[in-house]
Order: sequence, then C-alpha cells, then structure tokens
Amino acid sequence: MRTDELLQLDIKLLVAFHTIIEEGSVSRAAERLGVTQPALSKSLQKLRSVFNDALFSRQAYGLSPTARASELHLQIEPILHSLSSLTSPPKLDLSELHRHFCLHIHESVLASFIEPLLSEIYAEAPNVKLSISNWGTQSFYELNQSTVDLGIGMINGTPNNVRSKLIGHIEGCILISRAHPLFNKDKFETADLVNYPLASHHIQRHAMSPSITLQKLQQQGFDIMPNLETESLLAAMKAIKNGMTLVTGYATANLMMDFMASSGRGDDIKLMPLPEDIVKLDPYDNQHPVQMCWHERNNNDLSHKWLREKIANHMKNSPWMINKLIKHI
Repeated sequence: MRTDELLQLDIKLLVAFHTIIEEGSVSRAAERLGVTQPALSKSLQKLRSVFNDALFSRQAYGLSPTARASELHLQIEPILHSLSSLTSPPKLDLSELHRHFCLHIHESVLASFIEPLLSEIYAEAPNVKLSISNWGTQSFYELNQSTVDLGIGMINGTPNNVRSKLIGHIEGCILISRAHPLFNKDKFETADLVNYPLASHHIQRHAMSPSITLQKLQQQGFDIMPNLETESLLAAMKAIKNGMTLVTGYATANLMMDFMASSGRGDDIKLMPLPEDIVKLDPYDNQHPVQMCWHERNNNDLSHKWLREKIANHMKNSPWMINKLIKHI
C-alpha cells in the first residue's frame, strides 16, 4: 500500500472493520460503536474501496468475511491492541526494571540514608544498578548531559532546566578522639577551633554559609582555617586519630562513631555540638538545607520518580535529618 493510500485510512475505519467482523452485522456493530447504521455502512464502503475487496458477503445468518477480510483481521487486531496501549497509563514493573542510575551525593548526606535505601531498592528492583559519586562542581553539567540522574546535597541555586526539592536540613558538629588535648572537656569554644589543628569533612569554604560564617568570625578576631579539607572518610578518620578537631555533619560523625564502637574503641571518640557563638553567626543557624535535584527531562519518568521518592522517604526518616519541610517529590 502506497503512502497516499495509507492516508485514506484512519483509526475509526480500522475500529469499524474490527467491530463488524466480530459482530457479523452492520446494525449490531453500529449499536456497539454508538453510531448510526448508515454512517457505519459508509465506512464499510470506504474500506472496500481502500482494500479493493468486498470484505463481507451477506448470508442468512449475517455477514460472512471474505478470505481477504479474514487475513486483514489477523493483521489489524494486534495493531488496534498496540494503539490502545498508547493511551493506557504507563505502568512500572520493578521486577523487570533494568536501569543504571548515576547519583552525585554529598557524602555527609549520603551517610544518613544509604544503608536502608540499598536494602529496599534491591528487594524491590533486583536488576537496578547504582553508581554513587560525590557532588562536585561539574555535577550540574553532567545532569544536563544525562550522565548523572540525580544530585543531593547542600546545593544553592539550580539552572533553569534542573528541578529541585528541599528534602530536609542537616546539622554540623565536632568530632574528636582521645588523642585530642581537649578530649575531656565538656564544651568547645570558638577559640578551641583556632588553637588546635582543624580538619573539615565535605564542608566547602567557598559555599555560601561557611564563607559568611568564616568572614564574621574573622571580623571578631577568629581566623579559623582548616589544616585539612577532605572528601575522604578515611582521611577524616585518620585526622581524628592523630588528634585533630573534625568538623562534619551529624550523619557522618555517627557513622564514624559506629565504626569505632564496632571495633571496641567507642570510648575513644567523642561527638560535640558546634560552639554556640559560631551557630549564631551561621545564616542557617546550623540547619543547612539539603536539596535533591534532577533534570526536567526525567521529571515524569516513572522509574526515576520511584527512586526519588525512595531516597526522600529514607532521608526523611533518618535520625540525622531535620525535617522542617518535606514536599512531595
């Protein structure tokens, strides 16, 4: 059939043919379709013209399909079924989902939900694969290039084509080991951060909140500059072991404390809140917003939405996440 002949067909003609051959009667088919018998007879005449065949012959019991009509019925039925599926709501079968998600997540946030998330994801969707890296300066670019599916962290501002949702808030804290000279002290002062070696884990000085806080401290005579800035959990733990003061998020701190406890050295590490005067200078009052972001092309993708909701729920239920405001993802 040539293209100009295909243009003579429409879905209504195919539906009319399918219904007539099932009912064996133009009048019954018309009633089933909710159209008049003359209108359906006109459609049948057009079908005969398109296919150059009588298609049906009148018998005592009704219409009998020709050999050509029987052949067409076998071809048209799956076509109508496929067309029907186009208008059906999409469904997600997690047991059959084969997809590789690439995530960029601040490690200080990742520690708050990764363990329960992995257990649940692989129980529901065993064929899903995850790649997880730290959120960095190129992450927005990679979201735009589709090499990254989802980003999570203390993210300020997003490009126009990237959607974002507030997931919760995370607090900073101090972690020291028995090797620190002030291990037996009950409370840290701002001067203690100046007078002893300082390390920070995944806290970027160029980010808005730390930058403003450091500027305000400098105005008060406190020049706090970390001796070590790292995204490595191993490097952060070695810094604590060697007597440095570590500033990090509560989730990461508790992960380190659990590790020490599992090795029988839980009493050799101590978690402390940030000094009150530093918290007062922080624009976020030490409750830093955590954003989830993704490219708008994935907004209505069912499997992507499923993953976003899984992560958001686990972060919401984390004891280390402050949930001032949780919106539907």
